[in-house]
Amino acid sequence: MTSYDQLFNTFFNIMSSSRFLAMEGLGNEIPYFIHAYNIKDQRLVYQKIEALVKRLERAGIRVALFGLYDFTIHYFKQSGELEDLFELEPTLPKARFFEEMVRMLPPDSVIVPAIQNEANDKNAQIVILWQAGEVYPYIRAHEILSNLQSTLSDRPVVLFFPGEYLTSEREGYKLKLFGNLEARYYRAFKLEEYIIRGNLNDNA
Repeated sequence: MTSYDQLFNTFFNIMSSSRFLAMEGLGNEIPYFIHAYNIKDQRLVYQKIEALVKRLERAGIRVALFGLYDFTIHYFKQSGELEDLFELEPTLPKARFFEEMVRMLPPDSVIVPAIQNEANDKNAQIVILWQAGEVYPYIRAHEILSNLQSTLSDRPVVLFFPGEYLTSEREGYKLKLFGNLEARYYRAFKLEEYIIRGNLNDNA
C-alpha cells in the first residue's frame, strides 16, 4: 500500500465516522478542514479524491464534490461569455484581466451560493472543494472559505489545497498556494488531525 493509499484510507475512516459527520470534538468551531498536498502529486491526488467520494457514497454517505475550475467553466458557458473571455485575455494587461474576472466571479454572490445550492440539492453530509490551484488568482481559496462560513456551517466542509496549510501559535494560520503564495486563514482544522481531535481509531 502506497503512502497515498494509506492517507486516503485514513480520510475515509475519518469522513465515514459518526463523530466527524456529527461535527464532534471541534470545540464549537466551524467544521472546516483542509488537506494540503504537493502540487507535483496533483494528478494522483485527484484520482484519490474521486475514488474517496465513490467509496463514501457506497457507504451511504452523501457527498457534494465541488470543483472550482469545473464550476467556472460551466458558469461562463451558461452565460455565453466563455469565448469572449478567451478573446479578451490576450488584449488586456494581466492585472486588468484579473480585475475583470474578479468582478464577474464575486465569491459572496456567485460562488458561495453555488456551493450552498450543490450541498442542498444533494442533501450532502459532507462538502468537498477541490481545483483551487486552477482558478488562482481570480478565485482564492481563503476568500471562498471566509465567505462560505456564514452560510454553510451545518456540515463538514473539506478543502483539498495544492500547497501548505501552516498552523502556528507564533506565526498564525496560513495557506500557502503551491508552497509559495501566502494568505491568512485561521478557521479550519487539518483533516488528518481529526484522528486525534475526534478520538478516532485510525485502524477502525
